[in-house]
Amino acid sequence: TTTTRASDPSAVGVRRTAVVEAVARTQACVVNISSEKKAASSSRWPFSPEENQRPRVNGMGSGVIVDGRGYILTNHHVVDKVQGVQVQLFDGTTYSARVLQFDPVMDLALIKVEPRAPLPAIAIGTSSDLMIGEPVITIGNAFGYENTVSVGIVGALHRDVTLSDEQVYRNLIQTDAAINPGNSGGPLINIEGEL
Repeated sequence: TTTTRASDPSAVGVRRTAVVEAVARTQACVVNISSEKKAASSSRWPFSPEENQRPRVNGMGSGVIVDGRGYILTNHHVVDKVQGVQVQLFDGTTYSARVLQFDPVMDLALIKVEPRAPLPAIAIGTSSDLMIGEPVITIGNAFGYENTVSVGIVGALHRDVTLSDEQVYRNLIQTDAAINPGNSGGPLINIEGEL
């Protein structure tokens, strides 16, 4: 008998699923976002010595290129009250970014880099035709590891989630795909690789 080895192109063809294809199409559109902000303070006084000596802590998150001219969509909390936003592309190229627009209620922010050449932009889909049970894929920097992929399904639509009196999210897509620290700002894509 003969066995097919994993390096055999005919074996790879069988394993090249729709998920693999969707990730291959979109992976280069996902970016790593890093930033700096001051650590949380226990002081009630903004100009106290303790306040001025708070250490800076590194933040991390993800983003997705929505326009090849350098426009990147992320979550607002990834870039809120930070200094020195840095974007690392899939190929390792790093750019400084500036925040253009943000919406704290929707927890969205649009940031901009100045690329030397056009960037790969993700295909934009719609949530209006999502189906409960439909497979979805997340790509992001889970725990700081670039382009981590997780797969799940659409568990429900139009979910409202209250985290606090100040933070209420409305009309969310619920998924069982793994979401971890660092995934914030990364895309949820359908099986066709659309945002």
